Amino acid sequence: MQSVMLGLTSVPGVMGGMLSDERGNVLAHSFPAYFDAATLKGAAELLQDSTVGLQDVTGGVKLFDIRCELGRLIIKTLPNMFVVILCQPVVNIQLLFISLNVAIKKLEKLSIDQLLVQTTQAAQPQAVVPPLAVAAPRQAMAPAYSDYRAVSDVKGVLLSCETMKKTAGTFWESMTDNASVNRDTALEISNFFKTGPFKKLTVTNRTTGVSKHVPITVIQHDRDHVYDGRIILTQALKELLGVSNGDQIRVEVVNGGGILGWDGI
Repeated sequence: MQSVMLGLTSVPGVMGGMLSDERGNVLAHSFPAYFDAATLKGAAELLQDSTVGLQDVTGGVKLFDIRCELGRLIIKTLPNMFVVILCQPVVNIQLLFISLNVAIKKLEKLSIDQLLVQTTQAAQPQAVVPPLAVAAPRQAMAPAYSDYRAVSDVKGVLLSCETMKKTAGTFWESMTDNASVNRDTALEISNFFKTGPFKKLTVTNRTTGVSKHVPITVIQHDRDHVYDGRIILTQALKELLGVSNGDQIRVEVVNGGGILGWDGI
């Protein structure tokens, strides 16, 4: 995939390209060295956050063409990914689109998991480790991407319960039946059921069989992945289901939920 990004820079007027995923991770890029990793990561996260509202308004836009005085930004949306190309204002756009279409065909042959594996392997140091060296603990290493994967049973995705903290701002909301998950967890749920964005989930206490259709709020900014694999329940919903903090409940997407971007409406 690195070679695919480098291939785009062969078009006159193209300064660099980047491939990022829907979690805001940079999978590959061909930008010059002065675009450091932190800058590209910040741009990928900003792209992920900013395209949410645009996707809702446009009904699923496929291409952004942003023109500025000193440059031009082309953003192509793919399933689970974005291709970003930074160009000079005088770029040959017809030639760029031809090269972009070729690059997309190559990228579509790779699944997102394959791309993530390649990214992780490329990020691993190649130095020889002395025989008596002790490996660093996994948590001490900064992961190249969120490695959370949903736990599931035959019927749905299993999430750990947590009760919404009561504050002055959430007092009335805690009396309603609703729940929240973070963006990565929402993506895992939608990928499991192959539904795309959703508005509601059926939450079920697997021990008692008590279930409820509830509206879902998606937590946008959880970059530390504190809520991966968790579902935040209001006090009312927790009591209705008869669960405690830490219990696992099953969630299923309610069919016919309509179109919703990851904005938590």
